[in-house]
Amino acid sequence: MDSNTQRLEDIYKALVNIVGSENVTREECDLICYEKDFSLSPTTQEFIPDFAMHIRTTEQASEVVKLANRYKMPIVPRGGGTNQWGGAIPVNGGIVIDMRKMDRILDVDEENHTVTVQGGVVLWNFVKHLEKRGFFMADKPGSWFAATIGARTQTNGIGYYNSRYGQFADQIICLEVVLPTGEVIKTGPPKVYDPGSGYDLTRLFSNAEGTLGIVTEVTLRIYPLPEHRVVEVIEFPTYEDMIKAVVAIRDSGLVPETIETMDGKRYSRWLHAIYIDAKEPYSSSRVSVLRRPPPEVVNDAGVMMIACAGLKRLVGAQIELVNEICQGFGGKLAPDWCQQALVASKNTYPHNPTPHDSVLMGKPFKYVFDATMPPEHGTEVFRAYLKLVDKYRVESRGMETVYCAPDFHAVMCAQIYVDERDEAEVEVARKFMDEMHRFVINLGGGVGGCGGIGMMRMQYVKDQHGPALELMKEIKRLLDPNNIMNPGKIFG
Repeated sequence: MDSNTQRLEDIYKALVNIVGSENVTREECDLICYEKDFSLSPTTQEFIPDFAMHIRTTEQASEVVKLANRYKMPIVPRGGGTNQWGGAIPVNGGIVIDMRKMDRILDVDEENHTVTVQGGVVLWNFVKHLEKRGFFMADKPGSWFAATIGARTQTNGIGYYNSRYGQFADQIICLEVVLPTGEVIKTGPPKVYDPGSGYDLTRLFSNAEGTLGIVTEVTLRIYPLPEHRVVEVIEFPTYEDMIKAVVAIRDSGLVPETIETMDGKRYSRWLHAIYIDAKEPYSSSRVSVLRRPPPEVVNDAGVMMIACAGLKRLVGAQIELVNEICQGFGGKLAPDWCQQALVASKNTYPHNPTPHDSVLMGKPFKYVFDATMPPEHGTEVFRAYLKLVDKYRVESRGMETVYCAPDFHAVMCAQIYVDERDEAEVEVARKFMDEMHRFVINLGGGVGGCGGIGMMRMQYVKDQHGPALELMKEIKRLLDPNNIMNPGKIFG
């Protein structure tokens, strides 16, 4: 037995001692499940870890990290595997820690409106648990049926409710983190976010993509379910008209619970996917189906989904003002049957039509762009996107944007359909992605608004941060001198 084989055998035995043989695997048929996430990953490379394992406690996480440090073995914490930029891919092999058995809801403090959970709790389960108690959390991404709380702390991202309450990072009060040395820390007091008592460690360890430690517990803000909620879908003649309406709503002082916009292509794709659902045998049990053919929508149109929530009399006044503003820019309510099906499909699992969308096209969609911009730049970014769609002759899925508190900044996301088995298609998608991201940076925008940097966008971090990038690297080296925590991410 050579030295490396003996090393791997020693590590395997040590892992079994920590978590038991039923929670560790080194079988290739198991390991290949962890070589990808939802990103447009390279077609010619394999990223298979040496081991994959489950943990259930913070103590187990600490022991695994100490072991990895001794052997200088990489660790990749993994949640639901829904990251779109390669953040969960084990680029250097090592140990993938599947967090999903750390799935306990530890405390719901209804008086102080906080909740503490383990890092592997799936958002879908968490949301349903809170709803039974009359509460909700201000985050509902498209991946909520699979994404985990701990992974959300590491990649931020966008979701429903962001326009009023901010992104996921704004919901975090305190984190429990296993550092790269195995030491365990709390980043703040357990009941209130306090950024004024020293360095803001909660923010430091948020959005770190697993490069600075393993998040084992999370304390979050929660909110009572509102007395009344109204959701409207409003169609505009052009994308530019819609952006003007968004800016006008912001400047009016209104604070909607949600503003999400999409271009005509994205809206049309969504409606057609729901309509396909209506033809399936089990459609009678689904609430998201479109019972008649969807209307024709031009690609340059704009569509806004906006929600207001709170006391019924307050919501009525807000919606009245929303409609008044939108009408001033040519907006009109979508047909009732479109509104009902779209809203249901966005907010009810398993009614999300995404799988049907990909089947309809014969290939999956992949994210090639997301960016954070002031809303005033929305039309400019959208036009640049359309030019690149024509330039590279790709099949677009359209653009979708969520507007986030406190300043209504726009997190714009776009996808195209890509057959990852076709290297030529993948190369075209990468060129498209590169041009789009550099365009946004030159406009003064950011490229990490939804899902972080991962391994797919490292080349843009220096362009965005300049000399500050070296400070980030120094922090990484200080906390993780052996570079074991999710190496090959953010800046390599």
